[in-house]
Amino acid sequence: MRILAIRYSGLGDVVMLLQTLEKLKNKYENCHITLLTDKSNISLKDISCGMIDEVISLDRSVFRKRKYFLSLVEIVKLFPKIRKQFDMTIDFQNFGETATLTYFTNAKIKLGSPKKDKYNYGYTEIIKRSDHNHRSQLFSRIAKVNDNLDYSKLCLNNEAINFKEQLKNQIDKNKKTIGLNIGSTQDSRRWNENNFSKLNDILKANYNILIFIGPCEKAYKYAFKEDSFFIEDINLIKLSGAISICDCFISNDTGPVHIAAALQISTLTLFSTGNDFNVGALSNKKQSIKNVNINKITVNEVIEKLNNLI
Repeated sequence: MRILAIRYSGLGDVVMLLQTLEKLKNKYENCHITLLTDKSNISLKDISCGMIDEVISLDRSVFRKRKYFLSLVEIVKLFPKIRKQFDMTIDFQNFGETATLTYFTNAKIKLGSPKKDKYNYGYTEIIKRSDHNHRSQLFSRIAKVNDNLDYSKLCLNNEAINFKEQLKNQIDKNKKTIGLNIGSTQDSRRWNENNFSKLNDILKANYNILIFIGPCEKAYKYAFKEDSFFIEDINLIKLSGAISICDCFISNDTGPVHIAAALQISTLTLFSTGNDFNVGALSNKKQSIKNVNINKITVNEVIEKLNNLI
């Protein structure tokens, strides 16, 4: 069984999808899964524990920036790849764009759960959409596998393990390690840098603190003292290695917290718009705090939840 799975974004959703891909592997003998995803997620294949056999990528940033010619180029480049002989195409994204791509694949079975009836043309079978429980369970229903709430898993490769060992040599082995992931895709969903800095100052007496920042968060380094330990300018593989040395990972609701959960690291997620029951980390070692105004979450609240985990 050759399956094309479509999920562009985000990183967390692609990680949550892995538990569904594992169910597909268990359902179909000799199942080969190709993932069509954003280029930023390509290297997940290398740590997917064999759940992703091949990747087809595209640059979604040109679509978001409305660069129409480059968007057309991206779509044209996809066609020879999606016209490979697939037995089944599963659209886990369910955009109008992905409905069209699904339609043009040559798979006999095309599964999707579009939000709008006008996109039904893309599929041979429409899965009734229900968002009442966890998003990962919706993924499983779209794939027509059991929708029990299961956990995704990541497996570190040599690059990740080597980076992990380098970091372990730079921290105090007698202390537990806390990861602080200060970024978010939207500012309204980001517990700000001053809050994370206060948390860092309180915790660092008793813990190793690793502060994870992406390219968009470099401007927030000003809030932290000079002796802070930043994890920055690394790829997705090394990011996974760095997260794996943490005993707890405190994060806004964004991709790295799902990596932590898939590595079986305890997580504490700070929510504004999302809910743990719907998009939270797939883990039995987690806590969460929600406030529509995320910066009204206090440092003391976070420490209290952390103590429940540690």
